[in-house]
Amino acid sequence: MVDAFLALLATLGALVATGLLIQRAYKDRLLYLIAWSFTQVGLTLALLCMVVGFLMGFNGPLFRVLELGAALIGPVWLALGMIELIARYVQVRFAAWLFAISYTVVAIVILILDPLKGSLSKSLPKPSDTYDALPLLLIDGAHVVAVIALAGCTGVTAWLASKRDQEAGELLIPIALVALAGVLVVSGTRGFLPAPLAVIALGAAAGLVWYGAMRTIPVYDDEGYDEYGDDYRDEPATGYEEQGYPPAAKPEPVPAPTPPPDARRGELRFPEPSAEELRFPENTSIPEPGFPVGAAFPGNPAGPTAVDVPGGSGLPLANACGQITVYTLLDGREDAFDRLATDLVKAALATEPETLVFASHDVVGAPTQRIFYQLFRDEAAFAAHRRQPHLQRFLAESRTHVLATNVIELKLGPAKVPLPAPEFPGR
Repeated sequence: MVDAFLALLATLGALVATGLLIQRAYKDRLLYLIAWSFTQVGLTLALLCMVVGFLMGFNGPLFRVLELGAALIGPVWLALGMIELIARYVQVRFAAWLFAISYTVVAIVILILDPLKGSLSKSLPKPSDTYDALPLLLIDGAHVVAVIALAGCTGVTAWLASKRDQEAGELLIPIALVALAGVLVVSGTRGFLPAPLAVIALGAAAGLVWYGAMRTIPVYDDEGYDEYGDDYRDEPATGYEEQGYPPAAKPEPVPAPTPPPDARRGELRFPEPSAEELRFPENTSIPEPGFPVGAAFPGNPAGPTAVDVPGGSGLPLANACGQITVYTLLDGREDAFDRLATDLVKAALATEPETLVFASHDVVGAPTQRIFYQLFRDEAAFAAHRRQPHLQRFLAESRTHVLATNVIELKLGPAKVPLPAPEFPGR
């Protein structure tokens, strides 16, 4: 009963961790999270079989599911997710996926069809006493490959961190936790540990995989920000300077609060400028060709308008500024980056009324390059944009997809204010 109770507690914990990880993998669609979700499902099924086996006795199906989940799928897909997370060459990641899927399919067929030997009871069965040589060889091969891959990834990450690689330094602790989880999975399925320790090892492995996965994706919320959106904590915004953004300075107090965002900003469009910015006053004629921009002409004796010279003194866009950011992506990471960019633009247009233009561009003939163009009403709007939680989250989550970043600061000169644009294409 003690073994069954421990297995039940471990199963409940693994179910919670699995659900949270699958939810995050579905939302972010990162391949390493998907691979680790398979690991979590395998460990959870194995623990559930242990609960039933300790209470009612083990049989052939329970033993096979236990071995498939914990001894085969668990370590192999754990190592696959580790390689997907840290490998910077698409060829390595592709080879890892090809091997993992092929090995898993072949091993599943053999472990399901191979006859069992010996008798089963309420005691935790040992693979060496129940399987013949071929299934044991496949399980041993999965364990060897997993241990080598996990140890190698941890070693490479530690070496890169010692060379002051910022990304490796941030991933070192999560990778070490996941590698420890792999050691626990292998130890708990070899048949060397007593039943209670095997259950604890698999339950702890499920918890470590979930915690390590969450450490690779920082979660930002609104806590720790004052009424102006400033982060009054001492920690710098993760990933800011790394992608070319200058440190966000606290803005000067403004005399009037920022107006609430327009309800129509849920759509992904350029913000609609006011009538004063886009239209000439009534009874005003359009200048004939040849008149200089912003000059007085018949019907427009007042001279410049916001449309003519948005950079003119005292006009609505007199202090407008902009930024161009050029991202060079890693091969194979384009779709994941585009999904993050789409979410970022949607959030900016929904919550940043002073961000006038925020556009993400693909580069014709360069599939791994993306260009962001941003136009802000003034420096205060730019500073407020840099402090937004959705921008900080984008910078943190996109680091694994970006090879290089180049940022160009702009100050707006004569310009035409953009008209409402078509909806942003869905990714």
